[in-house]
Amino acid sequence: MMQPTTEQRLDAQIRHDLRRARGFKSPPYCNTGGYGDSKNFSHLQNTPQPTDINVTAVDWLRVTCTDLDGFNATMGDLTGDGGILDSADMDVRWAEKGMHGYEKSASVLVWRDNDYLTVGHIAYAESGRNRGGLFELTGTGCKALQLEHPALWLELFDLLQCHGWRISRVDVALDLSGEYASEHGYTVPKLFEQAVNSGLFQSDRLRNPNMKQSFSMAGDWSPLAVGNLTPATYDPLEHCPAGLTAYIGSRKAADDFFRVYEKGKELLGAMAEPDNIDRGWIRIEHEMSRKASGREIPLDVMIRPDHHFAANRAGVRAILDQLREHQALQAAKEWQREQFKREKSLLLSKKVHWARHSYGRLVRTLTEQGFSAEDIIGWLSRTAGLKEFVFDLTEPPAGASGGCSHEYE
Repeated sequence: MMQPTTEQRLDAQIRHDLRRARGFKSPPYCNTGGYGDSKNFSHLQNTPQPTDINVTAVDWLRVTCTDLDGFNATMGDLTGDGGILDSADMDVRWAEKGMHGYEKSASVLVWRDNDYLTVGHIAYAESGRNRGGLFELTGTGCKALQLEHPALWLELFDLLQCHGWRISRVDVALDLSGEYASEHGYTVPKLFEQAVNSGLFQSDRLRNPNMKQSFSMAGDWSPLAVGNLTPATYDPLEHCPAGLTAYIGSRKAADDFFRVYEKGKELLGAMAEPDNIDRGWIRIEHEMSRKASGREIPLDVMIRPDHHFAANRAGVRAILDQLREHQALQAAKEWQREQFKREKSLLLSKKVHWARHSYGRLVRTLTEQGFSAEDIIGWLSRTAGLKEFVFDLTEPPAGASGGCSHEYE
């Protein structure tokens, strides 16, 4: 009998621990015992292994299924009462129109701040070229399951595996906090320079040494383009406040595509204080697809994103390993959870910022017309407050005295 590999032991232990964390043992999805576990599972689950073994996270997932019976069986466990999405407080709303060439489609929604946010889609066709179904989760949808409902993420993996779903696109993201990036000298211009000059993101399996990657940029790179700044002198806290993005590879013509961008500036926008270390927060995304070669992307990416993020890429592996050595895995997970709250726009400071942008002139006009603050609050406020928020307000923003700022006039 073949002995299980170390990776198999890790995967089995992850499944075992996450099921135990949910508090009950779910019924098997498959008539072979469910969850795709081998006959050695009873032995593997007793092998002590860490569970939080990933510092990356899946940031987009799109899977397809060509078997209608498999699609329907999946939907029963995915969208039914008490199913995976229902257990994660996600709703499914079907529409008459289709998407991506499928006849029918639905949106996967979560209720946030008295409104619905789309975090995924479902689509299917009963005939034709696209016979079968599609299921996808956005970055918010993926992280909601991975960070807030990890056991449900595992159940989703098992369900998709059981019914023969295939990944057509998956994004894996690695976050380098502003503090960490500053301490280790990471900036978007430096990483882009290494990508162009040293093949930082190039595959170790590249057979043709003359084959060159393609590169492009977004954001205001003009100070670097004209030579006023160099990658060595660039300071994310001081320069290019709108943020920089670098693209490595061809998204249309390649199976692997990388995005490197200043996530902190994207998230905080104009709110960020000039010396806010979060302005240096960098995100590296590896988008994997089947569009170029039709390759098979294993569903295993869902539970081992670190491995697939850097597979056969020594330069990317070095960045990942350095972060893992520097930061305890549990601390990395906690940081991911905190940043996810911020990405969901739960910061009160962000809500105040956009409220001033949207309604600041209205409030000023009402004030100048002699209406009291009490009257204005009564007109503009709702009976219930926010259900979710991150309290990060310490004092009124500059220029807010007197009830309103002229910042947007």
